[in-house]
Amino acid sequence: MLEEITALMSAISPTAGADQYRHATIEENVIRKATRTTREKTYRHLRELYALSPQIPLFAIYRELLQFDRASAPLLSLLVAWTRDPLLRGTTKAILNTPEGIEVAKDRVQQVLTEAFPGRYSPLNIAKIARNAASTWTQSGHLSGKYRKVRQRVKPKPAAVALALLLGHVLGLHGEELFRSDWCKILDLSPSEAASLAFQAHRESLLNVRKVGSVVEISFPRFQRFLEPAP
Repeated sequence: MLEEITALMSAISPTAGADQYRHATIEENVIRKATRTTREKTYRHLRELYALSPQIPLFAIYRELLQFDRASAPLLSLLVAWTRDPLLRGTTKAILNTPEGIEVAKDRVQQVLTEAFPGRYSPLNIAKIARNAASTWTQSGHLSGKYRKVRQRVKPKPAAVALALLLGHVLGLHGEELFRSDWCKILDLSPSEAASLAFQAHRESLLNVRKVGSVVEISFPRFQRFLEPAP
């Protein structure tokens, strides 16, 4: 839902509260949906994927990084949605294990979903989930083509890498482990590529990287206010 979330983010002040996101979506129709029922359904989906509340640290960080680099919106949005949506995560193997330039067959996406959620969804629902996931991976840049989906390699910028490293940090990874996290893999980065972009993110004040010998330390002072436990 890249078009909808970016339209909503563009229409609302960064200081807006959760109620304002709902009002802008349903009452003001900044997402340009024809009916109130569609707007309400869209709002529910957006809230499931992105939280739409500054009280949720992941959303607050996402919002700040979008302001920093609008061009990174597709990959920033994917990282947030992938973190929050187990169904999207369930399709990852079909995408990342396909070499660049090779078609990702819809049957393959359905297969990995069936393996990830055995007996949970009917074949009809699996097919629908697979179509939605293929659309998501296309919007993020991992796939190209309307009907025949071909694997592409994405090219993340420092803002997306900063979010990927931060998510790994929250999970409990440290140092060079962060460069091998699932979030960096989603960005099509090898550990060395992730490290190089981390130093670029450091130069852009998105995070701090310190290397002493073979030891790498990564911290996130810019976002520490979101990471500290509430009093």
